[in-house]
Amino acid sequence: MRPDLKWTTLLSPPGDAGRYPTYHARSVNAPTPTNAEIARALTLAMDHGLADCTLVRRWADSIIEASAVAAPWMIDLSFCTPNDAAYHLRSVPGFVSDEMVQNLLFGIAADAHQAGTVDAWGLRDIGWAAYANDPNARPGHWGLDLDLAIETHIDGFARIDDVDTAMAEAVAKIAPYIDVLPSVLRRG
Repeated sequence: MRPDLKWTTLLSPPGDAGRYPTYHARSVNAPTPTNAEIARALTLAMDHGLADCTLVRRWADSIIEASAVAAPWMIDLSFCTPNDAAYHLRSVPGFVSDEMVQNLLFGIAADAHQAGTVDAWGLRDIGWAAYANDPNARPGHWGLDLDLAIETHIDGFARIDDVDTAMAEAVAKIAPYIDVLPSVLRRG
């Protein structure tokens, strides 16, 4: 493999390299997330093993402290268990922007990677799901690139350092999303 080429160039059909601009999943200059968006992102993070009921309770306690009156859903989340956390997260009222939810999930994933709690396989699963569920996803999406790097390595057509390069590129693309996270959701 040539070290001067990125995965998007290496995996594009002949004559296609460079046709698409470098794609960054979402803009990180987003407004403050709503409670419903945070709840949806936490549900997805739990599905991917990036969050647990302890994080959900910590977030619920922080919004109870900031509220003049605690709503019933806040109290339910504050006392949730591993068995009912996702159920209670779905009861959080409010508007949900899919873009903001994805920004939050990417931030949680990048933060978990920095803390050493998620590896390349975990990021690959999150990235592939983000790519597969985005109707506007283009070649160069970090999830697609990471998935292709890992699969190409498994098939014996790439070395582990190629996977490491793709992993570093993926982390560089999602690391800015940590700034979107409320401080209570950060591990560091």
